[in-house]
Amino acid sequence: MKSSEEELFNYIKQKLPKNVSFIDKIAEVLDLSYDAAYRRVNRKTALNLAETLKLANHYNIDLNTLLLSTNNSKRIIVEKTHHLIEDDYLQTFLDKSSNEIEKLQESGEALLINSLKDYPLYHAGSGFFSMFRIFALINISTKDSNIKKMPFSGFTPSSEILKKHKTFLKGYNKISLTEIWSDSTIDNILNQIQYFFDIGLTTKPESIMIADSLVESLKVIEEQAKNQKRNHSESSYQLYHNNLVPLLNTVIMKSETQKKIFVPYTNLSYFRISDENTTNQIEQHFKTQIEFSNNLSGDASVERQKFFNTLYQKIENRKTRLSLSFSPNDVLNPIF
Repeated sequence: MKSSEEELFNYIKQKLPKNVSFIDKIAEVLDLSYDAAYRRVNRKTALNLAETLKLANHYNIDLNTLLLSTNNSKRIIVEKTHHLIEDDYLQTFLDKSSNEIEKLQESGEALLINSLKDYPLYHAGSGFFSMFRIFALINISTKDSNIKKMPFSGFTPSSEILKKHKTFLKGYNKISLTEIWSDSTIDNILNQIQYFFDIGLTTKPESIMIADSLVESLKVIEEQAKNQKRNHSESSYQLYHNNLVPLLNTVIMKSETQKKIFVPYTNLSYFRISDENTTNQIEQHFKTQIEFSNNLSGDASVERQKFFNTLYQKIENRKTRLSLSFSPNDVLNPIF
């Protein structure tokens, strides 16, 4: 059986590009000479606790994973992206997501693969629809009754949230994306638009404007699928349509040196998994999903147009429903 030190060094090797000297990197992180690092790598000198922790922190390694037998495929270590679900959880999500993307891009050849049950926040842009997404997320998560009663017209997010949101969007706009959508990916957003109208926190004109802004957001995605690249960078974009295999908002972040899986457990909070066996299994499941999907990218103009027309029609149907509905904001003229 391999020692814990050997497991640690092997794990670090997997995170490093092939053209980088492993011993040089160990020496750099531990602030040692090449010879001293060589002795530790070859286990002629044992790592002390401080050195072990320094390596683990630098390479973002959970030391608990080294305590599990490599043959034990039934047990894995997971981390939560949120320790507590509180009123500032949206800020926490934006911070942690931005940090994950930054780390991924530093590793080279970064790719995010997303199986989208729901419409992702990073596609909301920075306009009217984006403001509604922030409003809805804060309203749904808060325990403050005053915030829950606040109408959309009176909502002004803090400068801190807007700053974090801008950083979040900037990072995600640069990353290569492969996404799997179904016909129902936008359903939850449409239901949220309807809900806040029904309880009187948005007016009919606001609700229609939010729906129209959603259309504009979808048109940007449609354009990216056509061009097979992101609008704000040369990074690739691939879009697939699947109504056969359930989509679960599971995310894969991978590069040439790392792979992580994010599995949602509450709204905008995830279990993070780095276990190699599990990440490989989930990636294989994604490949199966893609195998049974229609590619909507590039030359697939007919299939792409059919798919987006289905989504646009859903939005038009919801706008019609909103137009014919009454909300607590509507004032009925008395009939004489």
